[in-house]
Amino acid sequence: MTFATIRNFLSLGVAAAALVIGAGSAQALDNAGSVQGVVKSAAGQPVAGAFVRLKNTNGRLTFMVVSKDGGAFNAGDLPPGQYTVQGVGGQMQSAISAPVSVAANQTAKIDVALSGQRGPQLPPAWPNRLPEEEHAKLSLDLPAGAAKALTQEKCSTCHQDNRIVVKRAPYDDWQFTINRMRTNMAVQGLPDITDAEAKQITDYLASNYKQVVPVDANSRLPRTLVEGKSRNYRVVTYDLPRRYSEPHDIASDPTGIAWAAERAGALIRFDPKTYAFTEVKIPAGPAAANRQRLGNPQINAQGILWTADGPNSRWLSYDTKAFNSANPQVPFKTYLWNNKGHGGAGGNSMALHPDGTVWGTGLGKEVRMLNPQTAEFKFYEPASAKDAHEPPGAYGLAVAGDGSVWWAQNDADRMARVDPKTGKVEEFKLPNVGGPAVPRRMNSDWNGDLWVGLWQSGGLMKVDHKTKQMTVYNPPSKNSGAYSVVADKKNQFIWVSMQKVDKIARFEPKTGEFVEFPLAYAQQDPRRIDIDPTNPNRIFFSGNTADRIGFIEVMP
Repeated sequence: MTFATIRNFLSLGVAAAALVIGAGSAQALDNAGSVQGVVKSAAGQPVAGAFVRLKNTNGRLTFMVVSKDGGAFNAGDLPPGQYTVQGVGGQMQSAISAPVSVAANQTAKIDVALSGQRGPQLPPAWPNRLPEEEHAKLSLDLPAGAAKALTQEKCSTCHQDNRIVVKRAPYDDWQFTINRMRTNMAVQGLPDITDAEAKQITDYLASNYKQVVPVDANSRLPRTLVEGKSRNYRVVTYDLPRRYSEPHDIASDPTGIAWAAERAGALIRFDPKTYAFTEVKIPAGPAAANRQRLGNPQINAQGILWTADGPNSRWLSYDTKAFNSANPQVPFKTYLWNNKGHGGAGGNSMALHPDGTVWGTGLGKEVRMLNPQTAEFKFYEPASAKDAHEPPGAYGLAVAGDGSVWWAQNDADRMARVDPKTGKVEEFKLPNVGGPAVPRRMNSDWNGDLWVGLWQSGGLMKVDHKTKQMTVYNPPSKNSGAYSVVADKKNQFIWVSMQKVDKIARFEPKTGEFVEFPLAYAQQDPRRIDIDPTNPNRIFFSGNTADRIGFIEVMP
């Protein structure tokens, strides 16, 4: 096992040892500086409710805050270094400033003037895809070209051509997409394509479905000035050191350290207090280095992390408490997957049951249960999956208050439930939302009820685990791409990531109030979110295609 601790993200001349912490340490960044100033209009008037983004020029960190009354802003907890600053408010934005120096334990001053018009707003959509409302207008017929037949043959085995014709991406992204397709083919036991065929397909797709214009970083920030509770937060974003790391999912351990799974084949450890970033390579397996796809991690109250490793035909556990950067040889535990007829070991999601069993979705139709004590797997499949020509889907899952396990049938707009004691599986149709709902990820709340992100309709759905009644709540942002959900059981809030609009929202069931918190960049691609158990005002997020992780923090 190899650990590669990334300590050069600031390149500030600060000794690396100053940022290295041992397991269990509560040390915070003790040499932090800050930037203060005023956001002004082009006429010199103060502007409250504007976004202020600060980018470390020598590193990977970005901070974003909102200006308060009088246009004043204060960005604190900044590691020493050089930062550029830009203000964005309403229809206007400032130029990106010259770098301002932030010294240890000092405050730098800079004002920004919103003197320039913003570019067009990026409509809600999956990153590098056309908006949903345009899909029906597109032809599914691939354009003429030397590789048309090859593309139809190789790229329509696992999905329809609609995934191709809605995508608009640069060459490198298409190249990576084809490589990821080859990984999925290997996991499913399909014959691989040759490198020459991969290049032909990439050339064909990149020439016919190229990116029209580069994405403006500000194009998902709201066009109105921020008001009310949405002003009181900050965003911290960390850019990963390598492109196409794909940090699809993130989870918090009991000490408030975030752990993300890179689909490229590593775990990430991120300390929100010191901003220290460490990569933990998984044990070598049969899959090649460029054929990895690590799954959705879950961490229990004892700090044990679980994740599915499909390409290497196993499930893994890892003791986060034992992490020590000075002595990194902490063993993973491996649970081999030899379950014929149930597809590969990978799946979309995992959930940890109070009885110690580990659950996951897979094969587009089933849930799997592992007993770690015996290393035995069991499988549960709904009746509809046995009868249907197309599988109903098996996406997010969670454990309800009565111990039952629920999962999302995302391709059938249903929820499924299994009683682990009896093995009985039931299915429940979702409420009518005026079109496809597409349930994705879910979690349980303080009452044991379930909350589900409805990705296509953009709603947040509650499932009463006792009555099975389902209720949908719609956030202010339309077509939000509601994806992942986590419950603040202490303060009784529900948090949801909004993938299509690059926001994280907080919902209070008692009042029905949504508060939306925009992220710092367009196409941040927020997927899994999790709550810091040591600070419930801190919500971690993973930005899959953006190769970023970070957190939002609600401030007093």
